[in-house]
Amino acid sequence: MEKRGSLRMEFEYLVDGAVRKVAVEVKDGLVRFQEGETVFEAEILAVSDSELFLSVEGAGRRILLARDGDRRLVFHGGREYVLEAPGKAEGASFQGEDGGKEGGIVKAPMPGKVIKVLVAEGEPVRKNQTLLIVEAMKMENEIKAGRECVVRKVHVAAGDLVDAARPLIELE
Repeated sequence: MEKRGSLRMEFEYLVDGAVRKVAVEVKDGLVRFQEGETVFEAEILAVSDSELFLSVEGAGRRILLARDGDRRLVFHGGREYVLEAPGKAEGASFQGEDGGKEGGIVKAPMPGKVIKVLVAEGEPVRKNQTLLIVEAMKMENEIKAGRECVVRKVHVAAGDLVDAARPLIELE
């Protein structure tokens, strides 16, 4: 049997406001993720620029991947994770994308369809409040506020198709 190569990488990311150190090892068609004492192992079924298919204990897992500048967006199990190098976020939202960047403009993380807009212009919102829901690749993604603020302008309506990085909502 031919032995395939091994690759081990270590990363530090800011996830949900906390720095996490993650080690990833790929060896013989398997991937092993380790964060502290937590270990997750899976068989790699397929990899593309925007999707990762894994088999965990015989069950298929689909993970969607997207980029937003230096940030990496990971969608799995109905949740969005924003991975960013420590020190670069400085108050950014970790479940949406306003956080005071770009004048408080919330953008689509990837192409999709607006399913529901949950706020109106002039409405105050709290940190982590869901602003709207965007369906992308058959998964619903909640876009949340990164801070307490007021909705300045809503640029989309339910049913609108949006491109990646399209402004959805402006926050003050």
